[in-house]
Amino acid sequence: MQRIWGLLVIAACDSGGAGIDAPAGSGDGPGGGTDAPAGAIDASPGVGEPPEMMGMTLLHNQVRAMVQTATPLPALTWDPSLAATAKAWVEMCRDTMAPTGLVDHNAGRSTGHPYQVGENIYASGGTATPMGAVTSWANEKANYNPTTGGCNGTCGHYTQIVWRTTLKVGCALHRCNGLTYPSTVVCNYGPSGNSGGPAY
Repeated sequence: MQRIWGLLVIAACDSGGAGIDAPAGSGDGPGGGTDAPAGAIDASPGVGEPPEMMGMTLLHNQVRAMVQTATPLPALTWDPSLAATAKAWVEMCRDTMAPTGLVDHNAGRSTGHPYQVGENIYASGGTATPMGAVTSWANEKANYNPTTGGCNGTCGHYTQIVWRTTLKVGCALHRCNGLTYPSTVVCNYGPSGNSGGPAY
């Protein structure tokens, strides 16, 4: 079997529109590591995810379930309106800001929603998948200090996934052939996380 390698790039953005953008390493698909989601990748029937995003909600909830607190984090639910915002944005393939080669953050993503919307972006030179995206974001757990809410490196993607007051997620996948990292997953979150203090 021939293996094709490419560069993965991920980006996270808080509710204020400022982003955290960083290269994530090489290889397509799961990044491995002990904090990666495990188990089945298919979501329960009726979740509402499009076929290319099947399992995205479940993968997010597996990461949230790994957080050990006195009160468990509530499970996220799939939100079609957040998914529509993500889809409309990623299909524009807009790349006008640094870092170049991947889709920019959507500064207007909260428009039309009853709350501020957070955003994670994952891009690959190969084929982006829900498992690859969530695994990359979850692997930032090692950089996060839950006591202080601080990061030692990049952790904004992980904290958006596990932010206690975030209850909804909606994502989209699109291939932007003119970009260095064309296969892109955009996930929108409501209400937004990364708004100050510890995530949970």
